[in-house]
Amino acid sequence: MPDLLRLSLLYDFYGAFLTDRQREFFELHFFSDWSLSEIADNFGVTRQGVFDVIHRSTAFLEDCEKKLGLVGRFLFMTRGMERILKSLEELEPFISEQGKTRWKRVCDELAMLIKEGCE
Repeated sequence: MPDLLRLSLLYDFYGAFLTDRQREFFELHFFSDWSLSEIADNFGVTRQGVFDVIHRSTAFLEDCEKKLGLVGRFLFMTRGMERILKSLEELEPFISEQGKTRWKRVCDELAMLIKEGCE
């Protein structure tokens, strides 16, 4: 998984545990593509100070995942539901006409769960 995607997921799950300043620096650097210098100039701190805040924030998010594993479980469950949906879709030719309405509803519900879980 690309680093930015991983950091984004970690932030989504554990970002609320960061301080306001950590969240602000993290968001500006990773999500708004600000350089360390731009953040430092804007907040009147050193570039090294910004680096330290972002580095500690990233390490904290990684540590939360190591201890709690919520992102890993989320990805495992999402991939599992995607595999189940694919298997259900492959069964369509074998579903009777009477069962197609219910089969379609089950597939739609599962697709909705996957979509909502990823937002």
